[in-house]
Amino acid sequence: MTDNLQNSYLLDHYKSNSQKARIMSEAWVLKNGYCLACATECLAPTIANTRTKDFFCPTCHHGYELKSKQGSFGTRVVDGAYSAMIASIRNGRTPTFLLMEFSPGWFVKGLTAIHHSLITQDCIIARKPLGPLARRAGWTGCNIVLPSIAVEGRIPLVTNGKANERAIARNAFARLQFLDKLPANRRTWLATFMNLLRGLPGDNFSLQDAYGFEQILASLYPENNNIRPKIRQQLQVLRDAGVLRFVSRGNYQFIVKG
Repeated sequence: MTDNLQNSYLLDHYKSNSQKARIMSEAWVLKNGYCLACATECLAPTIANTRTKDFFCPTCHHGYELKSKQGSFGTRVVDGAYSAMIASIRNGRTPTFLLMEFSPGWFVKGLTAIHHSLITQDCIIARKPLGPLARRAGWTGCNIVLPSIAVEGRIPLVTNGKANERAIARNAFARLQFLDKLPANRRTWLATFMNLLRGLPGDNFSLQDAYGFEQILASLYPENNNIRPKIRQQLQVLRDAGVLRFVSRGNYQFIVKG
């Protein structure tokens, strides 16, 4: 990967391509990674077998989970245990994901951060449980569905092999940090709603478009019996946070910032 070719000795004891990818990608992050949640210019590794994150910021302790792949990620990212992922979302402990795409020659071609607050339970799909003859029979993994995450939450750090400006990436990350100030249950409801709205075509939508997600939200959050008033309330929250603007009565627009 870009400046890790001189570290090929790291692979001497590994035969599996997946192990090689893990070793090289982790080494790259330790050398080039930085925190998006604060101004710290490095990341530290977590202790072995830490669940749901691989790195953390030594200053603010924000967590990161690294996923790497030769070639490009498709619409889904394979992750670990489904139950652990859902629990981390519900408890407000979801890490920010780092999706690294590399070439056969170990060059980093792309790196995208997925903002932790927009990884909600509707973005997670359980995989088929392992069969009865498997070593971990019954274990259920999960996939993260990338198109279900609002575009604001997918922040490019490396594009076409070139690192993007850190200040720009941090500003994009900071625009969503208002979600961190909310209790976990309110945060996930609002993030889910924002993800659904971003699935609509274009940046403009109507209140009736938003009401179209009533049944989905009701199934995800059955404890809430007043979905339409909640939708209107969340539109106000997104407006106050500078994510949306009111165009006219019953019409809204996402504010797109470079």
